Amino acid sequence: MIFVAVGTTDFDELIREMDRLAPGLPEPVVMQIGGGEYLPANGEYFRFAPSLDPYYEQASLVVSHGGLGIVTEALLRGKKLIAIENPSTHGGHQTDILAELSGLGCLIWCRQVDQLSDALQESRAKEFAAYVAPGCEIHQRIKDRLRVA
Repeated sequence: MIFVAVGTTDFDELIREMDRLAPGLPEPVVMQIGGGEYLPANGEYFRFAPSLDPYYEQASLVVSHGGLGIVTEALLRGKKLIAIENPSTHGGHQTDILAELSGLGCLIWCRQVDQLSDALQESRAKEFAAYVAPGCEIHQRIKDRLRVA
């Protein structure tokens, strides 16, 4: 199953394109459409769920917007991931996230929705690098700072 997720936002362009491509794909497509207006005709869809875990577990591939939450959820589960920056987000933070993770080989960064068909084709042959979450040292820094004070 291919799982498409847009989180709490809307990204009708992505949902519309996946809906267009779904009939020609070798697996069923399930789409989490968030607050979007477009309702898919070629796959199962839902707006929100208490947890996306069951969908991640069943997915052979995740296609998502470039938000850090969904991107890291998919990568931490070892899922193949195609991520597309949502142009309606502010600040370009998704570009930074996707550029970094794409450079590590963890995901396919699809820069434009109209390139999704090519990204889907690429995902079939690509060897994705395992994602390793960066270490967190903030607790030690706080502890060290408290000792100084």
